[in-house]
Amino acid sequence: MKVSGPVLVRFSLLFAVLLIVSGCVWPHGVTQSYFSCAEVDKEAVKHINWTKVPVINLRVRHNEYSPMVLRLRQGWPYVLRIRNRDDEGHLFKAYQFFRNIAVIQSSVDGEVEDNPCLQAVWLSPRKTAELRLVASVDGYYEYEDLPFFALAGFYDGPLGVIIIEERKSRI
Repeated sequence: MKVSGPVLVRFSLLFAVLLIVSGCVWPHGVTQSYFSCAEVDKEAVKHINWTKVPVINLRVRHNEYSPMVLRLRQGWPYVLRIRNRDDEGHLFKAYQFFRNIAVIQSSVDGEVEDNPCLQAVWLSPRKTAELRLVASVDGYYEYEDLPFFALAGFYDGPLGVIIIEERKSRI
């Protein structure tokens, strides 16, 4: 079968665009968000003792996240530790979750960054990411692992869910 010139050009152009666009979400570390995200009063953050907040461990092994369901409480600080136990990289992608929490600090591959707004976290093989965050807005947020978001139509769906429970009044 012979491929004609215009078809080959279109295919090459499509491939180049997909490669460029997918490169936007394949960083080393975290991907900054262009949207606004939740914020916490800086004075309140100074009073958080990060050695005493709950640590949530999320592990990636054989392309599966464990546990699949994470439960947080609105208004509480947490340390989310994501460990990649595979020999290949993974992308922890949770756009809506990252829009509705306040990330105080992230540490990926030992590199500490202050990033208030994230979109995704790239996990290199056998590396760990740690996020210090405050669960700001209650809701049900799905997360996935799909490095090439341009291929989003070709995947099975989310790999897990993060539930931020609504803060209840004491009265």
